[in-house]
Order: sequence, then structure tokens, then C-alpha cells
Amino acid sequence: MAAKPSVYIFMGEDDTAIREEIAKLARKLGDPATAEMNTSRLEPGANLDALRRAALAAPFLAERRLVIAQQTVKTFNAADARGRFTEFLNEVPASTALVLLETTVFEDKHWLMKWADAAEGRAFVREFNLPQGAQLASWLSQRAKELGGELQPQAAAALAQMQATDKAAAEQELDKLLAYVNYNRPITAADVQAVSLPSGEHGDFFALADALSAANGQRAMQALLPLLEERDLILLYFSMVGHFRGLLQSRDLLDAGLGEADIAKQLGMHPYRAKKLSAQARQFSAISLQRIYARLLEYDEQIKTGEMEPRLAMQAFVAELSVQAA
Repeated sequence: MAAKPSVYIFMGEDDTAIREEIAKLARKLGDPATAEMNTSRLEPGANLDALRRAALAAPFLAERRLVIAQQTVKTFNAADARGRFTEFLNEVPASTALVLLETTVFEDKHWLMKWADAAEGRAFVREFNLPQGAQLASWLSQRAKELGGELQPQAAAALAQMQATDKAAAEQELDKLLAYVNYNRPITAADVQAVSLPSGEHGDFFALADALSAANGQRAMQALLPLLEERDLILLYFSMVGHFRGLLQSRDLLDAGLGEADIAKQLGMHPYRAKKLSAQARQFSAISLQRIYARLLEYDEQIKTGEMEPRLAMQAFVAELSVQAA
């Protein structure tokens, strides 16, 4: 039987896949309690002494230990430090599985990759790149099956397009969609359209409204500026108006004694959206939301008549509201 690697180099930004792979290694240590006793998680940039103490320790009531170290390459990138680090890697015993987590994917000519190539079976290297496009759609379909549901191909493609390269957000949307269909039927493209929050759209408006309701003008402007660069400015402004109209409607319904489920039904929206809108609406009084919405309509009129550019209108609105909230 071939010897198990003692050094695992996991590179890339797919945190979900990396966590799953580490979980597989942990399960090989025994029951959860034994695995936890034999697992060491080091702080990012741990020094050589800390690495050595964790990696050279003997396992307790288990065949191996698991040591997880993050972003170590930057710490040992100087020429003299590289030598000491690779010497240490050569010393890692077979009773330890040392996992080096690096967000950067190194080229073959990188010094760590050269060491791994020379180490042959003692080192294991794997890239964990975020899936995109068709790959993300395929991953979502598989993930839906693992979670006990089904995602139709058109729905998988639509969800992948909405979330682009944000795999974590895509998985959150998938969880929400599975709950929406109650795991009783396949998720359709219509479900995705009705329920999911596109990356870079509603999510950013929620972040913007959160900042405004917290009277944090700086954070509100930080949330707005990327939108100004990425989106059609007219559609962006209309979306902002629509969002605050939803807040005003939610505030009125809350004041009438209705709960989130009633608000979802009254406004014809998914309970998740109703929950988010209700939480934000509670940060404003009905009077303040009426004033905000009226101001948005004033800017809307100025945009339509050419008196003000959409970009300036949105920046002025955020600045004005931040001052009022403060």
C-alpha cells in the first residue's frame, strides 16, 4: 500500500470545496471527539516554531494528526526562510497530515511547487478554483441532489448566471429555493426568477439600506459607488426607488399590526424578502420613510426632465439621507 502524503497543499478560493476536503481528512482520524483532539488549526502566518510543535507532536489514540496552516508561504518567501521551511516540510512525519491552505494558485516554477514535485508521494497538491458558468450550474445541480432536492437544468443555468462567480451566495440561494419548493418538486427557472436575489442587485440594496438605517454615511456610499460603475444608472435608480417603496409599504403594514408572513402575502413576495424588508423597515419611522420616498420622487422628476444626472442624484440622495439619519 502506498504511503499517505504528509503534506497537503490546497490552493484556490473555493472555500466550500476546501472545507469538504479537510472534513474528509478529519473523518479518517476516527470518531469526532478523537478527530478534534488530534486536530490543530494555526493562525494565518504561523511561525516555524508553531508549525514544528504542531506537526511533530505524536497523535493521541489515533493513527494520525491533522494540522491546518493558512497563508504560510508569505511568511517564508525570503530566500533564507524558504530553506528552513522546506527542511521542516521534509521532517513532517507520516503520522501527521499537514494541510497548507493558500488562496493563490502557484505556478509550477514556484519554489513550493518545486519542493512538492521533488517530494513525490510525500506531498499532495490540489487546486480549488471557483466554478463559473456551466461548471457552476453543474455543481449546483449536484449539490441539490446531495441536499435531497432537484434543480432543473434551466434553473441551474439561471441561478449560475445570477450569481456569476459567487459560489457561496449561489449555495445560499439554492438552500432557500429548496425550502421554497419544500423539497417536494424540482426547482424550475420560474422559481429562480421569483425567489432568488441576483448577486450585485438586491443584495447590494439591502447592504445600502442597512448602512443608511444605521446612519453610517461612509458605508452607504461605499455600497453605492460599485453599483454606479457596474449597473445601468437609470435602472439602478428605479431599483432604488422600488426598494424604498417596499420599505415604506412594509412599515405601513407593520404599523397595522401585520407580521412578516402577512407582509409577504400582501406584497406578493417571498417570505425571505419580506423578512429582510421588515427588518430594515423597523429601523425607520413611517414619517421618515414617507419623506425619503417623496425625496426620491423629486429626484426622479429631475432626472426625467434632464435637470440632474442619475449618478449625481443617487450620490446626493445617499449623502442627504446619511446627514438626516445622523
